[in-house]
Amino acid sequence: MEIKYENYNVMKYFRLFIICVSALIFSVCLYCQSITENSLPLRAQNFLNINFPGNNIETVALYQNGGGYEVDIDFGYNFIFYNTGLWKKITATNDKAKAKGIPRSCIHKSMVNVIDNSYPHSKITSIERKNKNYIIILNDKYQLEISGYGIIINETVLDDETDTQ
Repeated sequence: MEIKYENYNVMKYFRLFIICVSALIFSVCLYCQSITENSLPLRAQNFLNINFPGNNIETVALYQNGGGYEVDIDFGYNFIFYNTGLWKKITATNDKAKAKGIPRSCIHKSMVNVIDNSYPHSKITSIERKNKNYIIILNDKYQLEISGYGIIINETVLDDETDTQ
């Protein structure tokens, strides 16, 4: 009689485990959905074609609840776009892309001038829009917070995490 009771408990926990795993898989599928390149907003498609000509899009994902789109291209860059097609974040994901850098054409000329004057010959490895400002990482060494008008708000050296204001 005890053996049957133990088997019943094991089966009960096994069923609970299967239900939990199924719920997790279902929730992940609801959050992110793979789509085609043509499903991207026209603004995002134009941005990619102008700034990264000749790219081949590897993956496109749509995030539910207003999360936007995530795109990976074969040049080694990852993009997150708002639902409108405006980019939110651009990241160079491999060594070749980091050595080449994110094209300066992705940001406003006033920011390019500040970067070129303060950090000549630097490569942009990551850019993110954040509260009307831009967080820009150069050569994976320096993090700058720059306003849309090209004013440096904060400079951080990433190697030793010291603030160089």
